[in-house]
Amino acid sequence: MKTIQLTLTGAVLLALVGAGCSPDDPEQLSLAITQPEGAAALARYVAIGDNLTAGFMDGGLILDGQLASYPMQIAVQLGYSYDSGSDEWFAQPLIAWPGVGSSALSNPAFAAGVLHWTGSTIAVVDSTPLLDVQDELLLAARYPTPYANLGVPGATTFDVANALGSTTSQVPGNRYFDFILRNPAFGDVAMLGQAIAQGPTLASIWIGYSDVLGGAMSGQPQVGVNVTPPVAYAALLEDVVAGLQDGVLARFGYRPHLVVGDIPSLTAAPYFMPKALFDTVVGGAYPTDEDDVAIVLFPALGLVQGGSTDPLPATLTLTTAEVTVLEETAVAYNDAIADLALVYEFTVAGLNERMGGLSVAERTHFVLLLGQGLTVEQAAATTVYSLDGIHPNNGGYSLVANAFIEAINTELELAGDDAVEPVARRPWDPTYPESIIGSGAASVAR
Repeated sequence: MKTIQLTLTGAVLLALVGAGCSPDDPEQLSLAITQPEGAAALARYVAIGDNLTAGFMDGGLILDGQLASYPMQIAVQLGYSYDSGSDEWFAQPLIAWPGVGSSALSNPAFAAGVLHWTGSTIAVVDSTPLLDVQDELLLAARYPTPYANLGVPGATTFDVANALGSTTSQVPGNRYFDFILRNPAFGDVAMLGQAIAQGPTLASIWIGYSDVLGGAMSGQPQVGVNVTPPVAYAALLEDVVAGLQDGVLARFGYRPHLVVGDIPSLTAAPYFMPKALFDTVVGGAYPTDEDDVAIVLFPALGLVQGGSTDPLPATLTLTTAEVTVLEETAVAYNDAIADLALVYEFTVAGLNERMGGLSVAERTHFVLLLGQGLTVEQAAATTVYSLDGIHPNNGGYSLVANAFIEAINTELELAGDDAVEPVARRPWDPTYPESIIGSGAASVAR
């Protein structure tokens, strides 16, 4: 194992001098800190990221999805507990039924819950008055230390080191920052600072998806407007990686091991339907305002099936040129990750390859699988995406967890009996029956 010499300064130095340690003897003013290696580096795990780290599923955050988040699934393999009443709990910002979703409601005084399958359509399960969200839904709001899973839905790479709350996030008004970072109660410290404060020996970073997603969902992606430029992404990610390594070293005397997820192709997700597939589903070549349309966004399907005959607006389609912008951006992001891995000696989790290698059925939307004759149970067990068509479902997050576990074993050189075991695929029920509401999160202390 490597050994780092941690020099003591300030109040600690004065205390040592007062105890009779001479400043002329530097050997008495240093503390040997063991650099965690191998299985020892599994002792303290923290996750940094966006929607995909938080366990965002079915258009929002809710207990069922959070318990299937890829960091939670990894943590259980490392010996943490699902039980929030346990000393070994992997702390997450658990949110009770009906969750906090991203769907727009006609009454702005209410927060939408997540989406579910009613038996005939996709709908919001329920809603909650905004004034009641804090007291009624945020189960771990009073947890006394930062969460181990610091993933914030909608967080960009800029936000990791800079956003303190919803008023300072790159896209203002994102309340998830307030729920998860809980500032100013935690001293107005951003996600990166809260991760450092926990002294992780192992950290996963998966950030960059939201840097592109907003532009893709707008139907009009523009680099530098609603897509983070690759050069800026590379610089921001380097700040996160270097900041985490140096911050933990300065405070705890060792460098954490890092595994960093690369960025999957957005257009592989079922929310982004190939125009030919869309035309097949609606029964003919459907008109669009834009020429050379390659992708139709999933909400257009509901619009047409709801009776609209108007051409699809540019906000619901992506042209071949726009798809190229998104794909080239993701490639550039992944090139930056690979370059930084060489400099900062971390291991890359190959999510782009893992998600890109899915079968056609696995990346088909649940609703379309029903249309192909599958039962609800069969469709739910086949697709790895949730009802929002962008984020994985419980089983999809199991695939993500295993990609990270492979990277962890590589990073820490763990093999055989010492290797972290892969997870089994978790089931997903898009109907949200009563049996899964609140399951698996015992003894949550408010």
